[in-house]
Amino acid sequence: MANKKKKSSALDVKESLEAAKFIVENAKDVTINKENIKHFRTALKIFCNENRENRENSEIFLNAFFRPEDYPDFTEKTVDWLFVFHTLNFSLFYPKGTKQWQAGDSDGYNALSFAIKRAIDEKKPLWDPKYYSKLTESELKHIFRSDDGETTIPLLNKRRMILHEVGNVLLKKYKGTFKNCVKKAKYNQDKLVKLLFDEFEPYRDEAKYKNKTVRLYTKANSLIKDIWACYKKKNMFHLNEEKMMSTIFIDYRSPIVLFYFGILTYSDKLLRKFTNNNQPLKHGDREELEIRACSLIAVNEIFEQIKVEWNQINPEYDRCISIIIDNFLLLYIAEYFHKYVYMYDQYPFHYITSVHY
Repeated sequence: MANKKKKSSALDVKESLEAAKFIVENAKDVTINKENIKHFRTALKIFCNENRENRENSEIFLNAFFRPEDYPDFTEKTVDWLFVFHTLNFSLFYPKGTKQWQAGDSDGYNALSFAIKRAIDEKKPLWDPKYYSKLTESELKHIFRSDDGETTIPLLNKRRMILHEVGNVLLKKYKGTFKNCVKKAKYNQDKLVKLLFDEFEPYRDEAKYKNKTVRLYTKANSLIKDIWACYKKKNMFHLNEEKMMSTIFIDYRSPIVLFYFGILTYSDKLLRKFTNNNQPLKHGDREELEIRACSLIAVNEIFEQIKVEWNQINPEYDRCISIIIDNFLLLYIAEYFHKYVYMYDQYPFHYITSVHY
């Protein structure tokens, strides 16, 4: 690919929460309204009470991230399947007024998950770099065929190029499996973030903001938490909850929920841009960075505000509040916006052209 490899040891770099806080402090078009978090907390309590009534649901929402039904069970192939899924989980929507790509009667990352699972069920080893590093455009188009037979997944050829690139890295350096990347990182989240950044271009989530290099590691964080879920029963993968950021951008529509609750506020200029301009934002654009950083810090603020209160109810919540918040945001999109409001018309949605999330 065109981008030259950048080493993660670069100087004068702000990373993760530090980078997000720096962007929020200097943001021009996106702000966080902490006063409105109380409305979010009320809705979150209702969500938790509803799930606690069902013991099975309670165990799930306390201990695992909600993911599409087409996510695999834990097998020898799961980590490699997840690597392909997260690598391809980017730019899944077309601008407003354009027919959206759908698969399995879903759009976005649910459609992506369905299409990959469908391919595996059809005996296409999409977890194996020996297979996907040689996929042709027509083969990939068939894998991601739409329900209507007309629309195609956005950036199809770009996805093929990325699969070839990451597949060749795995074949040349990691004996053809992403599990060896996890082992090289010694099952440690920080080391795996750095390995992903150094080895695979789609995970180099780096941009310039106010003359500073900022890295939010959005795609890497989502992949790592899913890998943690795979290894959790074996207690092998070391996840530092204090350092991990929210995985809400596994579906980058999540800021719409924060906007709906009034936690995120957009400037009139930005609202007009979303209303009157279908030109997608690009990775590293100032507005794109501000939306992402403010969303991440807003979720962190929600976590801090409810932590003390919830610990008085049940001390075990301290370890799972971030999981609950992420689950609520993702399910709110599915349960509210898809059923009652067609979000693309009613709410400002930042279409993005990026391979990084």
